[in-house]
Amino acid sequence: MKYTIVGCITKYNVQDIKPYVESIKQSGFNGGKIMLVYDVSGEVLDYLMENDWLIAQGELHEHIILQRFRDMYALLQSSQTDVIIWTDVKDVIFQKDPTKWLDMWMRKDILAFSECVRLKDDPWACVNSGTTFPMEWEYGIKDQISYCAGTIVGKREAIRDLFIDIYRWSKTTANPEQLSDQAAFNVLLRLDHYKHSVEFIEQERGFATQLGTVWVNKDKFPLTEPTPKYLDNGKFYNQKGEEFTIVHQYDRDPYIKNKVYERYN
Repeated sequence: MKYTIVGCITKYNVQDIKPYVESIKQSGFNGGKIMLVYDVSGEVLDYLMENDWLIAQGELHEHIILQRFRDMYALLQSSQTDVIIWTDVKDVIFQKDPTKWLDMWMRKDILAFSECVRLKDDPWACVNSGTTFPMEWEYGIKDQISYCAGTIVGKREAIRDLFIDIYRWSKTTANPEQLSDQAAFNVLLRLDHYKHSVEFIEQERGFATQLGTVWVNKDKFPLTEPTPKYLDNGKFYNQKGEEFTIVHQYDRDPYIKNKVYERYN
């Protein structure tokens, strides 16, 4: 099984992406790595290539949050890989080689990772999802757990087609003022022709923790799972003491962000 990590950036400098790049290198991951880039310096390109990243350069015509899904759909038409590990870049680190967990536990075509909060209990989601897809919201999406569009794993063909659907749905919302990739993702996951191919992964299974909800807002949101453990070694663990593979949104806590930057810079 060939795995490829895929990210997308624009206007970032080397320091912005160093925790991401260095954490992947230190994790022992030896699969493919692709970075879709828009408007970055030669220094950033050199740094990525020095660290064995394949560069795919694009030109932005709309917001990166949306266009990245369209461009990844095109890129994945010819990519020679089996499984795509799709993540945000600036706020993600890898604590472990993701292939170890995936070799053991990946059973379906798409893996969606929980944010441990129901959409209706997240004020941001109430606006972002509730105003962009109001009919789906009222028909029950609001009662469902939120899954993160910034950390998705999938077989190449499945995630490729999911990406173009996210893009298309995001272009036809009831509220174009909202960037609705995550809203579209959460609607699509529940459609009959997707849900049977999706495995909904709880945080406690140890692959990904989304700190924007379970850490930063742990005292504000009625979480569906426990807050992760942060130990003196600077790493996050689930309640069973298993080290998370991916830590997402670490930069929303200034203390954690500083610790991450100290470790990787």
